[in-house]
Amino acid sequence: MRTRAIIHILSTELFGESLILPDFPVRTDITGIGMSDWDGYALMLARKFNYKNTFYHQEPKLNITHIDPALEGRFDFVISSDVFEHVCPPVSVAFENVRKLLKPDGVLIFTVPYSKEKGTVEHFPESHDYQIIETDERHILKNTTKGGVSQVFENLVFHGGDGLTLEMRLFSESSLMEEFHRAKLNKLKIYKDSDFDHGIHWGVDWSLPMSVKAS
Repeated sequence: MRTRAIIHILSTELFGESLILPDFPVRTDITGIGMSDWDGYALMLARKFNYKNTFYHQEPKLNITHIDPALEGRFDFVISSDVFEHVCPPVSVAFENVRKLLKPDGVLIFTVPYSKEKGTVEHFPESHDYQIIETDERHILKNTTKGGVSQVFENLVFHGGDGLTLEMRLFSESSLMEEFHRAKLNKLKIYKDSDFDHGIHWGVDWSLPMSVKAS
């Protein structure tokens, strides 16, 4: 359902109506970038737009905490689905950089797991020089802070399977709003409504997808 919602939001933001992906017009003048997008829609987006899917660990690479200045202001849309919960702290840099990627009227299509609690829970707030080690059929994180303090963390949470993508934090809705505001991404819409024609019904009021634009 989340992937269907991403296409629903992208279509609504770009064309003012919800189209299924095969019905998107071919518009090579529209430039977009994805962050580890699912092949199920990324491959077709590349046929519809001037779009590139990127990855943190393989080519074509994009590290949202250290972007190439040549990419700034180039994109009509950026898709980031369940990525920012894995970004090393401070995550504010990632929000600032995604704003830099967008054209003045560009849109971010964004999802992360988030709660309705008061603030974001950072699992490893002093992450600096760290490694994940598998020992006795479990994983631990060993970190050395900037101040030289050694830390060991157990009971790690991974997405996509044990030992794969480490969860760095659990956002709260209020802290997300603060991050977007600081990054000057103030036009935010949370897509709460059902779209039964496209198989979208949430039934919850948290971890919902959103579109975000600069003010």
